[in-house]
Amino acid sequence: MIKIGFIDDDKSLVDAYKTRLKRRDIELIFADDCNTKEDVLKWIFKNEIKCMLVDYKLTQAYSFMGTDLVAYLNSEVPDLPCIVLTNYCEEGIGENLVVENMFIDRDVFDAEMGKPKFEDFIKKLEQSVAVFENRLVKRNEEFLVLKEKKDSEEISSMEEERFIHLYKILRAYNEVDDIPSELLTSSASKKMSDILSALDKLIDRTN
Repeated sequence: MIKIGFIDDDKSLVDAYKTRLKRRDIELIFADDCNTKEDVLKWIFKNEIKCMLVDYKLTQAYSFMGTDLVAYLNSEVPDLPCIVLTNYCEEGIGENLVVENMFIDRDVFDAEMGKPKFEDFIKKLEQSVAVFENRLVKRNEEFLVLKEKKDSEEISSMEEERFIHLYKILRAYNEVDDIPSELLTSSASKKMSDILSALDKLIDRTN
């Protein structure tokens, strides 16, 4: 069963949406107790969400629109697919914050199962998750290359920033081992090495 995240300022239809998607082996997880965009990102990582459904009009419960949230998530996790559900497609598209093909009329949930409209929606969700998983593999490959450069102390400052960014994303999805992020930087590694070296010298002097 694949997991899809969902954020909306109206919870009244969530259970109905969950029931419909569960019949197609999709678990819809509602983002609750999230007040800021940063909270949503943390929630996504905590629940290992690989695709998000975002309501366009979030302002009833949030201080931002759905398209603002998607723009933020895209900046933090560019590979994460975010689909905007709306009754105002033209208005949302006009903002130019989300590409047009990522807008879906939310009446798709009212479409009859087995009919093209609903089946195309299910296929889009499944493909979105598959693409994200494939990109995670690519990001892991990139991370390992950068790790080799770090281990050999041949990593640049820009590469190191990228290395840490990739680590945080991959760790959230259990793709890499848990390492304190402050020990990932070359400066931190060098500082640790200096401390150990000083301890060795101190031990030698006391013997």
